[in-house]
Amino acid sequence: MRTPRTSTRRRRRSGRTRAIISLGAVAVLATGLSVKGTFAFWTDSGTAQTGAFSSGTLDITVNGQLAGQANNGGSTTIASLALGNMVPGESVAGSFPVANAGTVPLTYTLTGTGSGGLAVTNGLQYSVTFGATAANTGSAANGNRTGTCGAVTPTDANTTLLTTAPSTFATNRALAVGASDTVCIIARLNSNAPNALQTLGGTASFLFDSKQVGA
Repeated sequence: MRTPRTSTRRRRRSGRTRAIISLGAVAVLATGLSVKGTFAFWTDSGTAQTGAFSSGTLDITVNGQLAGQANNGGSTTIASLALGNMVPGESVAGSFPVANAGTVPLTYTLTGTGSGGLAVTNGLQYSVTFGATAANTGSAANGNRTGTCGAVTPTDANTTLLTTAPSTFATNRALAVGASDTVCIIARLNSNAPNALQTLGGTASFLFDSKQVGA
C-alpha cells in the first residue's frame, strides 16, 4: 500500500516542475518580444543664416555740390574762377574741395578742356595745385591782378586748354571714404598774348572722373 503513495507524490512534484519550466519559457518569450519592439529616436537641427548684403556707392562731390546718384555726371560752377578785362600776364585763382561722399574708396583723374577764343595757343593758361588755398592780389586799375596757390606762381609754362582734346592734370588720385582734396586752379592770360586775342572770351571745364579703387 505504501508504494503507490510514493509514486503519486513523485508524479505531483514532476507536474509542478513542468509548470515552473513552462512559466520560465513564457517569460523568455516575452522578453524577446520587448527587444524587437519600436524605439523613439530623439533628433535636433540647427540653421546658420548670413548677415545682410548691400552694395556701396561711388560719389564724388565738387565744391560741396553734386552729391547723390542723381547728380552723377553733373556740373557746377566755380564763381571765383572768373576775371574780366584781362591784360597779358594777369591771372586769377580759385580753390575748392573735391570730396568722397560715397561709401567706398575711389580714385579720380582730373582733365581740363577749353572753349572760346581764349582757349587756344597763346591764350588762357591753367595750373592746378592740390592742398593749397587760392589768394588774389592786385587791381584792374594797375593791370597787375595775380592769383596764387600757396607758393605756386603761374608761368608761361602753364597748360593751355584746347577745344579738341582734354589736358591731364592728375591721374588716379586716391580719396578714402569721407576724405577730400583742396584743388586750387590758376587761370592766366599768357603774357605774350597777341593783339588778335583782344575782346575774346573763353571758359574752361575741369572733369573729375572717379572710379572705385582697383578698377
